[in-house]
Amino acid sequence: MATKELTTSTLVTNGKTPTKTDQPTTTINSSTNTEVSPSSPSTVPPITTHFTQTSSDQNSETTTTTGTSTTTVTVSTLSTTPQCKDCQCIGGTCKFNVTLGRCHCQCQDFVFGDVCSFGKNDTPVHIDTGAIPTRKANITLTIQITFQPAFNDLSSPQSLEFIEKLERELEGLCKEADPETFKKVQVIKLSSGSVVAESVAEYIYPNNETQIQFVNTQLDGVLFNILNDTSNLKNISQAFNSTVQLNGFTFQLPEITNITDLKPFVNCSQFANYTAEISNGLWQCTGPCKTNPDYCHQHGECVNNIYKGPLCRCFESSLEQFYGPQCDLFRRGPGFYGALFGSLAAALLLLIIIVIAVIVKKRHMDVWRNNSYNRRLSAFEEDFFDFSDTGDHNLGFAGAYTSKVLGHS
Repeated sequence: MATKELTTSTLVTNGKTPTKTDQPTTTINSSTNTEVSPSSPSTVPPITTHFTQTSSDQNSETTTTTGTSTTTVTVSTLSTTPQCKDCQCIGGTCKFNVTLGRCHCQCQDFVFGDVCSFGKNDTPVHIDTGAIPTRKANITLTIQITFQPAFNDLSSPQSLEFIEKLERELEGLCKEADPETFKKVQVIKLSSGSVVAESVAEYIYPNNETQIQFVNTQLDGVLFNILNDTSNLKNISQAFNSTVQLNGFTFQLPEITNITDLKPFVNCSQFANYTAEISNGLWQCTGPCKTNPDYCHQHGECVNNIYKGPLCRCFESSLEQFYGPQCDLFRRGPGFYGALFGSLAAALLLLIIIVIAVIVKKRHMDVWRNNSYNRRLSAFEEDFFDFSDTGDHNLGFAGAYTSKVLGHS
């Protein structure tokens, strides 16, 4: 938060004492930037105010002129950034974010997370470049100047001056052959015959198969062409005011033939459970989540904790939940039991409805059957016990009989 502080107030009178005059005054209200002109006269002369606004980290000046009196007020604007002390960033830097209004962790490229504790599957390896053998080229130059006895001692002032000049000129030529792998050039011997300077140029083996093969198979030809070109030796000739000639050039046999030979110099111990592997032609530290893709048994997300090793974020849902260090344990979620008991309740309710429907239907059938039986019984009784006269009925008790004998008229 930026704060403003009143630092200095200087009154400049130019050696004169202000005089009183009966003139109206003009007052500047700095908070509202409005002018107020009182109607009554005042003994203070007119005031002219000039404002100079500067950047947030500089001073701002307000100069007030009163007649012959000038008052300069310097306002210092201080920009303060809160210090982040409670931020625990394991693999990053704690910084204050103005937009967020709080401290947060600014992680390195190969780590992430709230405290920068999770590593990507492929991270850069640590290579002990100082222990890796270099590719060396022996260069012999003849410089047409008088050989001094002091040159026999490479630590003598004359030798040191000569060597410094020669190495400075050779460095530019040797670096031109391969700027990315060039390490240094060093004069190792000065001998007579004019001055014969023997030097060794060194090139490192980078963590890259393509560049390693260039150093082993093509660098010698490129460097030889550069040193054998007389136009490239002009700078050396001008430095010594004499003729310079290339008399010898040899490359030593390579000690690193391919990228696999760098394995003894590769280290991934700075990350827990990371292993060194070759990927896309270079060594990388590969996280355990990549080397063991089934670490979480396909039931969780595996993350590489760079200090603790692999961790599993187990999958969970309302129906099922996986848990355990490697998500190898399983339990039903509350949603499953909710669905189960809900289904059972629905089935029970349906069963109750069916039973009720059957009972109601049975009762209805019983009533219908009883009504039908009663109707049939009533009809039977009416038919059986009805003695009303419906015609002549002779039961053999009265009436005339006629006797007929079969076969007689």
